[in-house]
Amino acid sequence: MSIFLERQQIRKRKTFAKRIKATERVLFSLAVVLGGVAAMYGLYLFVVSGPIFPVKKIVVDGNLTRIMKEEVETITGIGIGQKLFVVNVENAHERLKEYAWIREATVRRRLPNTIWIYVEEYEPEAIIINDNVPFYVDKEGVVFKKVEPGDPLEYKIISGVDSKDGSEQLKESLNLLFTYEESGFGKKFGISELHYDELIGYSIVTDNNPFQIVLGQDAFYDKIDFLSVCQGIVEHPGVGIKYILATSKERIAVGYHRDEI
Repeated sequence: MSIFLERQQIRKRKTFAKRIKATERVLFSLAVVLGGVAAMYGLYLFVVSGPIFPVKKIVVDGNLTRIMKEEVETITGIGIGQKLFVVNVENAHERLKEYAWIREATVRRRLPNTIWIYVEEYEPEAIIINDNVPFYVDKEGVVFKKVEPGDPLEYKIISGVDSKDGSEQLKESLNLLFTYEESGFGKKFGISELHYDELIGYSIVTDNNPFQIVLGQDAFYDKIDFLSVCQGIVEHPGVGIKYILATSKERIAVGYHRDEI
């Protein structure tokens, strides 16, 4: 065999040996990676389903008046003894948000063994009548719950108004209600119902010695101010008011119960 052929065979053997070593290094690295992955997965299984980190305490925070803490726990589906890292906090949060009285909710894990739940309830501002069905509405105009038997009823009534969440008419109605309640006339006579009629406009039924105040279609806030200015004039001892027509922001017409005059 010639020297040239011998050198070629030597080079081939060296190249083959290098490839074998490179393959060995790759396989070794792969084995290390797979071993690490297996170890991490084993650790994950141990943490998630092993004997450590069981839920031992469920803390419910928030100023709760409509819903009991035990009811909050039941809604979430979380129980003592469940594995802390198995608990689906996102699912528990969604369950709470579906409950009619709950405005905001937060569910979090707290090591080593606690589930922390925060709940903020809706606070009704009034009851709005929609197709003869009463619903609660909050001060921001969110219609959040149908009024059921046994629910509290000590709220003002809003009727004849677009009851869709956040509608401009509903917001205007709430602003009108707030303004009247803060006025001198409103503090004296109160309000039981705010009604809107397409022909007449807004009207108020007072709470104390009930009578109707017709505010019409515009200048509501000026008319309310004028009512407070005229408060001492329209009241007569022993004579009950039947109605007040606020025809303008500078003029009112007052009707009295005739049998008392």
